Amino acid sequence: MNFPRSLRTRFTIQTGGAIVSLVVVFAIITILAVSFHLYDAAASDALSVYASLKQAHGNTLSVIVHEYTRSVDPHIWILQHGHVILRSPNTAPRPIGPLIGGLAREPISLRLVEYHADLTYVIDWPLKPDLDLLGDLVLVMTIVGIAAAAGGVLLGRWTTHRVLEPVKRMTRSVEHMLSTNQFLPVENPSRTDDEFSQLARLLSELVQTLEARWQRDRTLLADAAHQLRTPLEVIRGNLDILRNWDSIDRATEEDSLTAMDRAVSEMITLVGDLLTLEHVRNEGPAQLQKHSLRTLLEDASEDARALNPSLHILLHDPGQAAVLIHEPFARRALWAVLENAVKYSPDSGTIEITVLPQGERCGIAIRDHGPGIPEEDIPHIFTRFYRGQNGRGKSGTGLGLSIAEALMRSQKGYITLETGEEGTTFTLWFLRAPASST
Repeated sequence: MNFPRSLRTRFTIQTGGAIVSLVVVFAIITILAVSFHLYDAAASDALSVYASLKQAHGNTLSVIVHEYTRSVDPHIWILQHGHVILRSPNTAPRPIGPLIGGLAREPISLRLVEYHADLTYVIDWPLKPDLDLLGDLVLVMTIVGIAAAAGGVLLGRWTTHRVLEPVKRMTRSVEHMLSTNQFLPVENPSRTDDEFSQLARLLSELVQTLEARWQRDRTLLADAAHQLRTPLEVIRGNLDILRNWDSIDRATEEDSLTAMDRAVSEMITLVGDLLTLEHVRNEGPAQLQKHSLRTLLEDASEDARALNPSLHILLHDPGQAAVLIHEPFARRALWAVLENAVKYSPDSGTIEITVLPQGERCGIAIRDHGPGIPEEDIPHIFTRFYRGQNGRGKSGTGLGLSIAEALMRSQKGYITLETGEEGTTFTLWFLRAPASST
């Protein structure tokens, strides 16, 4: 995958432009600083020459003035009453231009004009060497600027490659997942724990979450289709019977209608349980409130007695125990476990309900005296649609315990299981309400 060139080109141009801008600003500042320094040095040297001329007299003065023969030496005129009485060999007969301090044109120089007694001293300090130096400096700065621009472009391309390479690796990883339909963790694009590594970890978590949900939805769809097939076949078979309504007796007709009604009820229950399970799993943690266990357990006990009047529901006094729950979810989870105990209890059997305070938790233990759960069934007891050896032939959707487990997790609780030949005990562990809670 080629990363979009617009971003790479833009980053390269910006990097090169930034470096060139810095070089230009540095060059201007350097040239200005050097220019001011050279100007100040020329003024200082011209004053030094004037000081030496002012102190000399007669032949000494003439010797000093005639020492300046080169064009790069100071150009000196000494005037008396407007007439040149002494000048250096490298000068014109008279100073060119006005006799005031500043820049002179021919040659380009810094002019110093001083008056002492009846004499006028005119000293032109040539600036050509300084201008040549500035020209060389400008040339060097130009070459450095071009080199910096080229280096900036190369640096920009290299930096862009290094910066975007982790993104390209993650892009290739995602493309591979899309092409193979295998959702795997995104490759860590960096050897260090930097922002790209953190992004890769977040993408991996997102991919794995989506993969888990996708697999769960596929499993749900397959399981639902499998579970709905039986009641649909029952309805279809009985419809075939009822098509011959003129040749069947009343009893057969009633049996077919009853079977279809039972199948429809099973499908409604199944769909309702599936919707409840998915709703709990997608909603996340529930809002918890303090609630007394006494009312909760008394209501559940009455419902269990109504479901099977032959059973003895023994509710041990829960005292003043209170827990933090989402009441509808807690009632649904409690009923799912209690209904399971009723289903597997023998006729005239006993179901015991006990409250177990334990640290920051408070458990509701529901014990039946049924056949117990085979060891090989225990790891799958909370799996959707799973029916153990003792559950075959029993009515139900196979979702009750799965729903109970999901409802407990949504309330920051959990379910434990103890089983043996003398029955099974499911314990629902809720958060215990602190004494200061209201």
